[in-house]
Amino acid sequence: MKDLLRIMIFLSVILIVFFYFDSPAEENEMLEAPQTQDPLPAQDLVENPMDVERPMEGLSTYIGKPSKDWIADFGKPSRIEPSAFGYEWWVYDASYSNYLMAGIKEGEVVQVYTAGIATDPSPYKIGQTLDDLYRFTIVENEITVKYGTNIYIFNLSSDDLKKRLLASFGDVYAQLYIDGEDQKLEAVRFMDAETLVRHQPYDMMFSGDLLPSLTPSSGLQQSIDEANSKQIIDLTNVYRLRHQKNPLATNPAVSMLAKEHSQNTAKQNFSEEETELKSLEERLTNANIGFEEAAENTATKYSDAAEAVHGWINSPNHRDTLLSSRFNQIGVGVFGKYYTQDFLKQKPAAAEKQ
Repeated sequence: MKDLLRIMIFLSVILIVFFYFDSPAEENEMLEAPQTQDPLPAQDLVENPMDVERPMEGLSTYIGKPSKDWIADFGKPSRIEPSAFGYEWWVYDASYSNYLMAGIKEGEVVQVYTAGIATDPSPYKIGQTLDDLYRFTIVENEITVKYGTNIYIFNLSSDDLKKRLLASFGDVYAQLYIDGEDQKLEAVRFMDAETLVRHQPYDMMFSGDLLPSLTPSSGLQQSIDEANSKQIIDLTNVYRLRHQKNPLATNPAVSMLAKEHSQNTAKQNFSEEETELKSLEERLTNANIGFEEAAENTATKYSDAAEAVHGWINSPNHRDTLLSSRFNQIGVGVFGKYYTQDFLKQKPAAAEKQ
C-alpha cells in the first residue's frame, strides 16, 4: 500500500512539472552568422584568373546587361525593394517554383538570386547534388577578384566548401548555397565583382583600396528591414514546398510582434538600457494572439534574408522548425541584422480574426 502511495505521489509530481514547464511555444537559440575577419591588406597580390568560360545561357548571362533587357524577358517585378548594398531588389514571387530576385543598380543587372526549381541557373541546376557540383565545377578555397585596379582574394572555410561554394566565370561570380543535410543545391546567387566585394561573404585580403562602406539612412534602413522580412517569408515557403510541406500564411500581427522582438534584442546587445526579453509565449499572450502551438527562430549578423534562411536550413533545430508540418501561420520581423521568425498553429477561425 505504501509503495502504491509513493508511486502516486511521484506521478503527481511528474504531471505538475509537465503542466508547468511544457510550454506550447518553443524557442530555438539565436543563430549567429559565421564571422569573417576584417579585411587584411596584403602586398603584391597577383591576379590569378581561372580559365573558365562564362555560361552562354541562363540567368548569369544577364549580369552587366541593361535592366530593360531583363524586363523584356521576365516582365515587371512583383515588388521593388531596397537593399543595404546600393542596388534594388526586383522580386518575382508569382510562382515559388520560379522564384527570382534581380539586383538592379543604375539601370544595370548586378546580381541575380534564384531558389526556384524551375529557373535556369546554368551551368547549375537547383536540386543538383554536391557530388555533381564538385564533379563539374572547379572548386578552390581561394578566389581572386579584380575590380578596377584593386585585387581581392576571398578565402573559403572548410564549412563553406560544404555549404556555400564560390565559383568564378571570368567577371561573373556564383555563390552556391548547399543544403547540408540533403547535400543538394538549394539556391544560386550570380554577382559582378563590385557586388561580391561589397557583400564580403568570406574572409578577404586585398591589395589597393577597400570600397567605401554604405550606411543607409534610418528611413531607408526601415524599408530594408521590411524587404528582408518579406523575402524571408518568401524563401521559407519556397523551401517548405520543395520539402513537400504546405506553405504558411502570413500573419501581420505576428510579424509586428517579431519586429518588436528583433528590435528589443538589438537594444539589449547595444544599449546601456536594460531591456527585458519576454518569452514567445508571453509575447503572444500579451498581444492577445491565440495559438495551439508556436515556435521561433532567431538569427543575427547575416547580411540579408537569403543568407539568414540558408543559415537556418543548415542548423538542425532551426531547420526542423522551419520545415515543420505543425504550423500554418508565419510572422517575420527584421531590425538591422537581427532576424525573428515566428511560427504558429492556429485554428481556421482564429486565423480569420487576425
